[in-house]
Formats: sequence, structure tokens, C-alpha cells
Amino acid sequence: MKQNNTSPIAAFFDFDETLLAVDSATIGFKVLKAQGYLSRTFILKLLLGVLLKKLGLVDEQYMARTFLSFYKGREFQLFVDSAQPFYEEHLAPNLSAEVTKKLRWHQEQGHQTVLVTGSIDYYLKPVMEALSIDHLLCTHLEVDEHGILTGRPKGQVCVGEAKVTLANDLAKHHGIDFSQSYAYGNSENDIPILKRVGYPVIVNPTRGLAQVAKRYNWASL
Repeated sequence: MKQNNTSPIAAFFDFDETLLAVDSATIGFKVLKAQGYLSRTFILKLLLGVLLKKLGLVDEQYMARTFLSFYKGREFQLFVDSAQPFYEEHLAPNLSAEVTKKLRWHQEQGHQTVLVTGSIDYYLKPVMEALSIDHLLCTHLEVDEHGILTGRPKGQVCVGEAKVTLANDLAKHHGIDFSQSYAYGNSENDIPILKRVGYPVIVNPTRGLAQVAKRYNWASL
């Protein structure tokens, strides 16, 4: 992971279904289910959340906290140890070639690169290292003094407006000028960060994002 770029221009990349062509949480839960980690109760809770989300009755914050509840009572180090194999087997093969090419272009220009995502820190670290991304803004898991996960986030869940809040803090510390910067995203959850920069770019957009992008004449990849 590199953190020595000083350009005022940054490129903010969403992860799921943007830099990664698929949804990492879906892959992760499939792996956990195959390994026998998912209880019937949690699966039903998750399916109910998905249904409520489709009906517009809950938001991304609710869904994120539902996902995080899976980790309650589990040893954090077990997940840290599984991160590199998970990246090599499931994430690396699903990186978007087109978006990765744009990432490399920004790096060649000397721009600061930022991964900004609601996904969880432990399995993103191999991504950061493999792709030499400068900064990571994401969701962190709360761990107690015994190394056991509480099932709650540490700090903000990095979705929606929280992405902008964290990006603003990053900009203050690293001299980022949003008016000269870029952002790449695929869903309504990315609209706040896309609106924050001078050069928003949509990637494989959801219907809702496509409508907003058309209104603002945003570029697409």
C-alpha cells in the first residue's frame, strides 16, 4: 500500500460491482455457508432484510448492520488469517479489467487513489496491497479486549453520506481538491461521493443511479 502521493487530485473507487465486478459480500457468505458458518436463523434474517430493502422499508445502514451481526462472538484473527486466500481465490479473479485499467491510469498520472466502500477492512487489505491503492475508507469491525468481534461497527458504516464524511476527513489530511478529483460508483449508495467530485463516473449502474447520472450528465465507463 502506497501513501506517498501528494497530488491534489484523487480518484475514489467503490469496490463491489465497480472495481470488483461482483458483490464481495455475496461471495463471502456463499463461502461461509459452504463452511457451515451460517445458521438458519441468520439466513432468514438476511433474506428478510433483502426483501425489506427491495420494498424501500430499510436503508443501506440497516442492511450493513444486519451483515455485521454475523460476526458477533467470533474470533477476529480467524477472519484476518483467511483474507489472503479469500482474495486470491475469490476476489482477484473477479476484479473488473476495465476499472482496474482506469485505476492504473490514475496511478500513472500520480493521482492519489482511494478505495471507498461499505465492505469490511480485513478482506480489503490484500486488495490494497495487490493494487497499490493509497488510501482505504471502509467499514471496520469492533473487536473487544479479548480479540472477539462484537457484531457492531467500529465507527461509521461506510455507506451513503458516510463516504463523503470520511472522504472529507481524508482530504483535509492529504491535500485533496475535490473539484479536480474523480469518483467511480455503481449504485445509489455512491451518489453522495459522486456529487462531491468534479469528475463523477458511473460503472454498470443500477437503474436509480442511471437516472441521476442522466440528469447530471455524468460520464460512464
